[in-house]
Amino acid sequence: MCGIAVIVCGVRIELSTLSSPSEPPFERLQFSVEDVKSALSQRGPDSVGEKKILLQPTCAQEPVTLSFFEATEEAYKLENTTTSGELHFIGSTLQLRGTTPIIQPLVDSSGNILAYNGEVFGGIELTSYDNDTEVLLKSLAKANSLVPDVLSMIKGPWAIIYWQESSRTLWFGKDAFGRRSLLVHWPTVEDPRFLLSSVSPASSVANGSGLDSENGDSIHRFWEELPCGVYSMSFRVSESGVCIHGEVTKHEWRNNMWKELIEWERNLVLPRPEEDLSMSSIQEEKDNAISTFSGFAQTVLVVLKESVRRQTSLHSIFQGEKEVVPVAVLFSGGLDSMILAALLDQCLDPKYEVDLLNVSFDGPNAPDRISAKAGIKELKQIAPLRRWKLVEIDADLAKLTIETKRVMSLINPADTYMDLNIGTALWLAARGDGWIHEESDNQEDSQRIRYKSNARILLVGAGADEQCAGYGRHRTKYRNGSWGALDKEMKLDMQRIWKRNLGRDDRCIADNGKEGRFPFLDEDVIKTLLDIPLWEIADLEKPSGTGDKKILRQVAKLLGLHEVAKMPKRAIQFGSRIARESNRKNFGSNRAANQASAGSLRFNAPRDHWLREHHRRAESEIGGNERALQALRELIIFPFRYPLEARTLGLKVNFNTCAWASLFRFHFSVFFFSSLQWSRGLLLYGPPGTGKTSLVRAVVQECNAQLIVLSPHSVHRVHAGESEKTTSHLLFFIDEIDVLCPRRRGEQDVRIASQLFTLVDSNKPSSSAPRVVVVASTNRVDAIDPALRRAGRFDTLVEVSTPNEEDRFKILQLYTKKLSLDPSVDLQAVATSCNGYVGADLEALCREATISASKRSVDSLILTLQDFKIAKSVVGPSITRGIAVEIPKVTWDDVGGLKDLKLQQAVEWPIKHSAAFTKMGISPMRGILLHGPPGCSKTTLAKAAANAAQASFFSLSCAELFSMYVGEGEALLRNTFQRARLAAPSIIFFDEADVVACKRGEEGSSSNSSTVGERLLSTLLTEMDGLEEAKVYIINEQELHRFYKMVLISFCFEGMLVLAATNRPYAIDAALMRPGRFDLVMYVPPPDVEARLEILQVHTRNMRLGEDVDLRRIAEETELFTGAELEGLCRESGTVSLREDIAATAVFNRHFLIAKKSLKPALTVEEVEAYSSFRKLKRSDSKPVPVEKGNVSSSSSVFGFRVVVEVWCIELSVACYWWKLLLKPD
Repeated sequence: MCGIAVIVCGVRIELSTLSSPSEPPFERLQFSVEDVKSALSQRGPDSVGEKKILLQPTCAQEPVTLSFFEATEEAYKLENTTTSGELHFIGSTLQLRGTTPIIQPLVDSSGNILAYNGEVFGGIELTSYDNDTEVLLKSLAKANSLVPDVLSMIKGPWAIIYWQESSRTLWFGKDAFGRRSLLVHWPTVEDPRFLLSSVSPASSVANGSGLDSENGDSIHRFWEELPCGVYSMSFRVSESGVCIHGEVTKHEWRNNMWKELIEWERNLVLPRPEEDLSMSSIQEEKDNAISTFSGFAQTVLVVLKESVRRQTSLHSIFQGEKEVVPVAVLFSGGLDSMILAALLDQCLDPKYEVDLLNVSFDGPNAPDRISAKAGIKELKQIAPLRRWKLVEIDADLAKLTIETKRVMSLINPADTYMDLNIGTALWLAARGDGWIHEESDNQEDSQRIRYKSNARILLVGAGADEQCAGYGRHRTKYRNGSWGALDKEMKLDMQRIWKRNLGRDDRCIADNGKEGRFPFLDEDVIKTLLDIPLWEIADLEKPSGTGDKKILRQVAKLLGLHEVAKMPKRAIQFGSRIARESNRKNFGSNRAANQASAGSLRFNAPRDHWLREHHRRAESEIGGNERALQALRELIIFPFRYPLEARTLGLKVNFNTCAWASLFRFHFSVFFFSSLQWSRGLLLYGPPGTGKTSLVRAVVQECNAQLIVLSPHSVHRVHAGESEKTTSHLLFFIDEIDVLCPRRRGEQDVRIASQLFTLVDSNKPSSSAPRVVVVASTNRVDAIDPALRRAGRFDTLVEVSTPNEEDRFKILQLYTKKLSLDPSVDLQAVATSCNGYVGADLEALCREATISASKRSVDSLILTLQDFKIAKSVVGPSITRGIAVEIPKVTWDDVGGLKDLKLQQAVEWPIKHSAAFTKMGISPMRGILLHGPPGCSKTTLAKAAANAAQASFFSLSCAELFSMYVGEGEALLRNTFQRARLAAPSIIFFDEADVVACKRGEEGSSSNSSTVGERLLSTLLTEMDGLEEAKVYIINEQELHRFYKMVLISFCFEGMLVLAATNRPYAIDAALMRPGRFDLVMYVPPPDVEARLEILQVHTRNMRLGEDVDLRRIAEETELFTGAELEGLCRESGTVSLREDIAATAVFNRHFLIAKKSLKPALTVEEVEAYSSFRKLKRSDSKPVPVEKGNVSSSSSVFGFRVVVEVWCIELSVACYWWKLLLKPD
């Protein structure tokens, strides 16, 4: 047995050829090569070796090729002209064969490298003096491209890493049942290395924070079990010579026997009726006469004995013969281990002792210890000449705690408490450090002495329960679905045993320098049991101890083990006590301990992991809104869960430590100490449907608190005093508080608000858990009485905004987790297309998709992508209702010409590649102004840009903004901007922008229209600068240590863009024509010849043109025609053709000539020159545009910690004074 590993660096691995590549993990764990060597040396204590190969692109010839050479000191001194890759092979050895010592990895004269962890029990010819790894290397060297053929011949467990020098190919894999561990780390963006290893280095688990993972996610996802099979990795260099590529391919098994065993199809599953009658009529006779079952049982006995003989044969080794115990048995006294011990006695020389390793956590009273003692008595009866040693391995919980982290690194990537329990029991048993009873003629004089087993081979009964229906779930499946259901469950067990059991068991056993061997998983044993009728394998109509594992009970009787043949099966016999005792300690109750033992709990949870599993987590009910969840937990859960900590330490205050240092300088210590208290109220605000009420209910369910909901209809009463009495009770959640406590106008409003103020104020500040916790929600935060929002009442305001793309994906996952989705459904793509959808909208979307699927087929309710498209046409974002919002269907292909004016960089890039802008420190554009003559596709360009970016498109007609009512236009403008922010990414499009953004104080304009226009312009300037948003956000945060961040955020229209179009650019106010508002002013000229040709092609692509139509000639003859006029020309030509003949099917050149005579261009040369002159003026104008007083420019200096911010809000004057003190050290 060996420990093997390879680390591939500097190679870009391609997994596209794999049929189902595993989803790559995301963690990056830090460990060194020495950590890998240390972990492998535990498996192979006899020797440790390593070998390196460098991959160097050779650019001296064309095409670029790869050079492979051994990594020596001379090789590292070579000049590296390009990036090189490296293959680092590591191996350790536990040598059980061969007359000469070997060091892995083996290297032959041809440069082939082999790291082999396994045994060759057949398929390749060996003598008792041969080392199987050396023989295998010779066979592989001769195979050339037939490596899978050689590996398919091997009988026995194996995992392999092989470098074939002739083909420059890396081969790796493991046998079809995964009886040897081989972990893989597929390359990720965070860690591009490709790693294979028999075991995870212990430091990689220790560095990952062990049991106390901060977010509860498994750190073990760095590794995964390599699926069984043979793989190859071929290398090539990119055409540029910069990157080395490695392509991974999985190969088919060449041996038909392996294919049959992997498919695990049993021919005889359902008994025929006559067999059922026969079974019932001679049931008593079969229990008393061995002859009735000796046929199948004898066959199984023969192949099992041969399996044990092959796996316990003692070969000549270079150390010479030593009088030590060569083989041990993992022994619980159960059916499987008793059969193995009895067969071992028949195969092993009588001069050798046999160690029977038994673990107990209850001392002599453990069920496993009792059955083991009974079992050894029966073994002595059938094999009196053999010296059996029952090694009693006693462990206590203190030792379990010390060794837990070691076992965690071994069972990695398994991560449940059941894995930890079984792994710990296996690890302790394999260590073999226990007690034995010294044999004496007088049993009363026998002494219990320390003993450590030195056996290097450990027989394990894995695979017996899976193949012979030994688990309780097998009986359940049989009762619910008869023989067919039982067969399917057994097949599932066998096909996943490599992932669930064997890799974990191999790592835990091998860590103590022992090799675990599994006789029940021998190829011949599996095939024999598969050929036997299922009703002969198990008869689950009979009680436990008779019908389960029926075939093995018959084998036990043939071996003379009559007592154990009647012993009932116990759940998780080996290691069951560790499951009970350790889990009772961890979880505090038998019920929780049993659930952990069953594998339902993961061990890498935080300190309150039992609470996370046994109480419903809020994240299982809602998606996104992490900030609001955290605020609710701090308000509701923390005071009740950590009252002592609160009294001892006080509560974290809102301001940072630097700010408090400044306060102490001004002797504000009284205010400081009075602020050490739990918050008493929290106000959630945001658009309808974002999940405010659901958030509160989910957090309350998480902590099992009592929830009392108050809503306006349950509080308002007709008679005086009734409403006030209702609010005298405990309050938890007030829904729609803006209706209950609006700005006080009427008498009832005053009464209810005053009573609520009194009750909230009566909840005295304290560091202990508050008696009353108040959470309120509203859609209209400005409509609430201001007195409610002061400190001491609703201390915290949290916005629950529309979910972003990631949150929408999580919400869709929650709503579809119980639905069957077609493989074509990409929930991530659906989430991306649902801009502006809130949680309620997404719920309605899934409901409509389900209805669509049910209409299509009631029997198989499988949701397809078409169902979601239909649902999306029915359900739109609720925040945009009442406003015409859509993603235009106009694409760039619909825009003829204007190649230099397509807005990909200005519109698409900030939305689709926002991370790149952030990385470069570039703020995206806030506004783009398109100007040019009428009909030159300015509006079409805007719509195409919105479609390309998949952004919500808000189109505002400036005529809508002019209203006879004062303030109505400004309100509509503010509302549109607010909704656009919620529906981000979004584009607001102003057509005829000169109407709303006209110059202020122009002569000749009417007083009324001028006043309205100036108010609209001021509102537009304010919205584009984001001043109102910044003011509200900072006041609500009340966190000065975040002020710097808020200033920057308030000036970044993330995911939002203002597009405007005008044919009167001179009329637009100069305040808009500067960077920070309209960052880009683009001239959209009339189309030139090539552009006109493209426009004609666009508008005639659905028309059938005659052969005499020459679109280029028409384009040349239509100078000064705009895009709109060219579209009209094409339409009119078609109309002319129909007037000529209503049955016409084509348009000819004469039709275009007739249409052209009736259409004249509206533009003149003088007008085009006037538009062009404005463009030239803008380009030549390099003077800085003055910033208006009261506005904060996005270019304000905030670096070097010297900030002077002009604040126009008196409420922030004190905050800004503190801020200047903090950022101006001199």
